[in-house]
Parts: sequence; structure tokens; C-alpha cells
Amino acid sequence: AEYMGSSVDGRPPLIDPIVHMRISERTVEKIVRRIESLESRLERAPLSASPQLAEITAAWNARALIDEKLAALRRSIKESHHLFLRDEMTRMKRVLRRMGMTSQDNVIEAKGRVAVEISAGDELVLTEMLFEGLFNELSVPQTAALLSCFVFEESSKTVPQLKETLAEPLRRMQEIARRVAKVQKECKIEVDEEKFVESFKPTLMDVVFAWANGAKFIEVCKLTDVFEGSIIRAMRRLEELMRQMGAAAKAIGSTELEAKFSEAITAIKKDVVFAGSLYL
Repeated sequence: AEYMGSSVDGRPPLIDPIVHMRISERTVEKIVRRIESLESRLERAPLSASPQLAEITAAWNARALIDEKLAALRRSIKESHHLFLRDEMTRMKRVLRRMGMTSQDNVIEAKGRVAVEISAGDELVLTEMLFEGLFNELSVPQTAALLSCFVFEESSKTVPQLKETLAEPLRRMQEIARRVAKVQKECKIEVDEEKFVESFKPTLMDVVFAWANGAKFIEVCKLTDVFEGSIIRAMRRLEELMRQMGAAAKAIGSTELEAKFSEAITAIKKDVVFAGSLYL
């Protein structure tokens, strides 16, 4: 290309692609007019005559560079998170295979179909309890009391002094929970064995046991320092868990267990605990 006219400030003048190069395409013409419009607006901008223009431009470029680095870091974090989730899923699949819930080909087995029914409590521990027949030996009140360990998460200063009728099922549940935690650790899932076992709190076991045996609400409240509202919330969560346990029992064809969980729901679902309003 040949520069047209004399130089300006020691620089050759720009060639107009339409006038000098005779480009007649409408797309090019629109682009050229757009550039001219933007350059005109830039020249009229108050900042264009500012003595601090170079400093401001440098700061803006630095900001743009930081934004670019930030975007790159966010992409890296997202990729790392996906990698972590993928590794976590691989480990969890290993746990499920070790516990007999899936086959070596990751096909869901009978235990896995039972675990799918449970979401209101730890499905791994509860499924193991079902398959080991722990609930077969318990009465309806004992069953409700033991399952309360899976729905109550608040702290309490009172340590319940459980009778053997509740202490023995609790010990067996804790043994199963400890075994599940060990399997997870062996499969490289980070878990504190003791904290995992202690997460199933027996705080309301005697409360639920008494309630399922027909005690009045004012009487069961005297058995613990837990607030009445917390007891009611736990009871309602317990009902949902027992519904799921009934569905899990049905999945393995145990009509006796299904009936037991249904009876346990009937035993706790009464009076003020399940009233639509406390003012009724």
C-alpha cells in the first residue's frame, strides 16, 4: 500500500480503505464509520485531555491484568474442585463395593437398593443395621429410641443414664458405625472414627422411649435439658426417618420390620408433638 499525502507529526497519514483503496463492501464501510465515531467520542471525552491520562491508562491496564489473572485462578479452582469431586466419587464407589452395596462393575445390589430409600439419616450405618438384624430383636419403643440417635444433632449438657434395654442396642449401633468409619478410612475418605461414632447422639433415647411407651409430654421433658421445641423437631424428623426405614424394609421383603416401623410411627405420632398448632 502507498501512503497518501504528507506526514503528520513525523508519522505518515492513514490510508482510507474506501477513498484510497476503493473497497466498496458495505461491511467494511460500516466498520470504518464505526471506528471514526468511536475515535471522535474518545477525543471529546474529558479524560483525553487530562495530564494524568498516562497514569490512569497504566492503572487500568494493571487492573485488567489482575482481572485476567483472577479469572485464570477461578478456572483453576473450578478444575481442581471437579478433580476433587471425581476423586471423592471414586473413593465412595470403593466404599460401596467394600460394603456390598454395588458389584465390582458398579451395579447396585440389594443392599444398595435399601440404602437408596434412606436420606433422613446415615444410610450406610442404617442399612448395615437392617442387614445385621439389629431391629429384629428390638421392641417398638426401643426401635424408635435407637433411631432418635440419627435425627438429633444439638448439644446437651445432660448425659443420659440409659438402662440396659437401651444401652445394649446403642453399643451395637456404635460398633456398626465404627466399622463403617474404618471402611471409609481404608478407602481414603477422610473421617475421624471417634467423631463419626459420637455424631449419633443418644441424648433423646430415654425421652423417645418413654414417649413411645405412653408417657405424657410434660413427663418426658423432665428427662432432659433439651428445649421442648427441639424435642418436637426431633420427633418429627424421627417420623420421617421411620417412614424411610419402613420403605427400606419393604425393599428387602421384610413385612415384619415394615410393620414394626409403622407401629413405631403410631407410637410417637400423637398429642402436642404432632399438633398442627400449639395453640389448639
